[in-house]
Amino acid sequence: MTDQQLWSAAVERVRTDYHALPQALKLKLAGLSAEIMALKARHQVAVSTAAADAVCGECKGICCRFGKHHFTVVDLIVYFSVDRELFSPSFDNPVCPYHSGCGCLMEPSLRPFNCIIFICEQLETGLEQRVCAELEEIEAGLRRIYGEFDGLLGNRFANGLLITFQRTLDSGKPLLNA
Repeated sequence: MTDQQLWSAAVERVRTDYHALPQALKLKLAGLSAEIMALKARHQVAVSTAAADAVCGECKGICCRFGKHHFTVVDLIVYFSVDRELFSPSFDNPVCPYHSGCGCLMEPSLRPFNCIIFICEQLETGLEQRVCAELEEIEAGLRRIYGEFDGLLGNRFANGLLITFQRTLDSGKPLLNA
């Protein structure tokens, strides 16, 4: 199975499993999704104090080279929870399947955890100590919420969507165990 086929199958499986969840659980996941998005948006604002737009625009995604497995089941559920249109990755892209010539296909509040928390040396040197402390606080909050998803859905979602889905196929176990 190609990465594109695996992606499509994984998205459909998670979509089907998500829609079959009890309404109360979907409401809980929507609340957690909103918290994730708020923390990621706050992170983006904090990083922008180091001129992230200019630094990242000049670099054009060198840090994205290995992003194929950063997008997780949790990230996909956030899209479903907040009823956002899902992007179409290009697994032929040599930089990252979620990267286009104009940058990331995802708005900052919907980007994967690993992409959000990574701060390159050039950005880090431009950050004040108070901003670094805020970023650590945001990361801790994100880790906590991603852990709540794991607990609520009975699976560990730290690995990327493609890896998690392939393991599910290989094991025959359900993806969402709610």
